[in-house]
Amino acid sequence: MNGPVRPLDGSVPSRPVLAGRDPERAAIAALLDGARTGTGGALVVRGVAGAGKSTLLADAVASASGMTVLRTSGVESESPLAFAALQRLLWPLRSSLPALPAPQRAALGAALGESAGEGDRFLVFLGTLSLLADAAEEAPVLAVVDDAHWLDDASAAALLFVARRLQVERVAVLFAARDGDTRRFDAPDLPTVVLGGVAGADADAVLAARSGAAVDPGVRDRLVTATGGNPLALGELADALTADQLAGRAPLPAQLPLTGGVERAFLDRFRRLGEPAQRFLLVAAADDTGRPAVVRHAAERLGAGDDALDEAERAGLLRVEEGVVSLYHPLVRSAVY
Repeated sequence: MNGPVRPLDGSVPSRPVLAGRDPERAAIAALLDGARTGTGGALVVRGVAGAGKSTLLADAVASASGMTVLRTSGVESESPLAFAALQRLLWPLRSSLPALPAPQRAALGAALGESAGEGDRFLVFLGTLSLLADAAEEAPVLAVVDDAHWLDDASAAALLFVARRLQVERVAVLFAARDGDTRRFDAPDLPTVVLGGVAGADADAVLAARSGAAVDPGVRDRLVTATGGNPLALGELADALTADQLAGRAPLPAQLPLTGGVERAFLDRFRRLGEPAQRFLLVAAADDTGRPAVVRHAAERLGAGDDALDEAERAGLLRVEEGVVSLYHPLVRSAVY
């Protein structure tokens, strides 16, 4: 089980290295400062796979001096299990259940597996808020929820219920969720930051941290273009290329070796699409015009109509903006085409 992290002595875990995330770190710092001073709140961090969401959450935990840190994460295999993620988050506080009002105690206890039966969900939600608020009487609380797009529906509903009601409680809730797919975790009313790609000096920092040496600016720019500035993909390329290639002393391969975790994440999403949506996405990946009429005409000849377009768009793999059809991220093309 995840236990609470209580760096109450002023010590903090070591911070991960981040590049190009100063605005997002500032938003998180403001969230934590608010919780410490009695103004609770929530923040959603969104980004594609490899953008650094989990790294940013780890940085937040390292910044949470004087706070009780509770953690959970969505797990795809547990998404059918009601309250699975909530149980992991609140398990360290289970000894405080008896202090809750009886109706909340019974409902939340059942949700956490402490007693038999199934409690009223509204009372479960209220009990979650009460339990966190009670814990915050001892020390401000930071609840960290990673991979929120894989939360089971019941846990997501409970945590969003809490996040929308934090006012004077010394509680901060920090979510990280995959960008481009709001079907699984939709929180448009909560403050949100979106992690984009890195470029310039920030990309230099990512590449140098992995390669141990400076990278030629022209090489860096080509890698940024190929990856959309995705930090994980940049790091994977730094590992795959030779020192001479990174320094510009040897040519880069015509096909960059993009075969790592970021592409797998997009490929997994692609494989979950229906066959018509897969065909539509393959047409979009092969197209170089960006014109909806061209893409639609070619896709329709393969039996993929507007429903397929809508499905691929909902999955966060392509988008239609200002009359242009484009893949959601450059790595979608290399993953599926």
